[in-house]
Amino acid sequence: MRRILVSLAWLAGFALLGGVAMDVFIQVMFPHVHAPALRMKLIGLGAEFGFNLFVLAMCFALLPGARRPPGAAARFGVAQGIWGMAGFGLAMASGGAVLANVLTLEDFTLLARHAQARVDFTGQPFLLAMVLAGECAAALWVVWYLRQLGAARVEDGGETGIGWCAAPALGYVSAAVMAVWIVCSVGLLFHFFPPDMRALRNLPEARLFEASGVAALPLLVVAVFIGPALEEIVFRGIAFAGLAARLGPGWAGVVTTLVFMAAHAPEKMYYPPGFIDVGLMAACAVVLRLKFRSIRPAIVLHILYNGGSMLAAGLFVR
Repeated sequence: MRRILVSLAWLAGFALLGGVAMDVFIQVMFPHVHAPALRMKLIGLGAEFGFNLFVLAMCFALLPGARRPPGAAARFGVAQGIWGMAGFGLAMASGGAVLANVLTLEDFTLLARHAQARVDFTGQPFLLAMVLAGECAAALWVVWYLRQLGAARVEDGGETGIGWCAAPALGYVSAAVMAVWIVCSVGLLFHFFPPDMRALRNLPEARLFEASGVAALPLLVVAVFIGPALEEIVFRGIAFAGLAARLGPGWAGVVTTLVFMAAHAPEKMYYPPGFIDVGLMAACAVVLRLKFRSIRPAIVLHILYNGGSMLAAGLFVR
């Protein structure tokens, strides 16, 4: 309870400091701006910026009094497994939100100086920048969290380890076979249950893929390689190990699979059959994780699934 109260105090402090700092910035840099409504919106932006910085500071345990005391025994169980998923999502969301706050302030500064705003907040470049910023923040958090767990747990291939260790060749072959099977299932779903393309094209994720050529390369790298690796380390690594330490591998597999499917609900709710292949991929990743005592075949499966699903969508969806 004490740590929760301290965290709430830090949250209020960050938000208040952000709002005050923004008010001072307006008064010093733009004394001619007197519109009360605009002023309050900008103060709110400062408070939001402070909130996002608080979330990042909390995720990286940078808040005195709200983190584990130095020298205290490190615990690893259900709470840490749940925090593995929650911290990953919070770091990703806050990383993208901080960039949005900075760009919003930049646009206001340009407009206040009677210059043209540079950021189109509905355009593909802005959405891509937010995704990249979020992925960078999430990647840094995952690396930091793994260091906190220690090399012994990270390299442990057992049920309560992260499984970052070598796997036999059969593991990667099995991952490739499973990926082909799941991607073929994706193609069949598209064929027999075609999606509503008008609804899908209105999604922010769809606008991300409007770019072509070199401009699309960063997104493809994130979607096909970086994202799958991070998600597997979090869901089939950190979260699975933490839950398995108390609930056993069976329930750990069920819970992480369901949470993984729920995490993809914003994009799949417009095409419910898509939950089938996401669930299959997650379940197969758990099987690979347990059978070959390594997270790496699951990462290969996820990479091939994402790349193959994008290819199937291009071939079957018109």
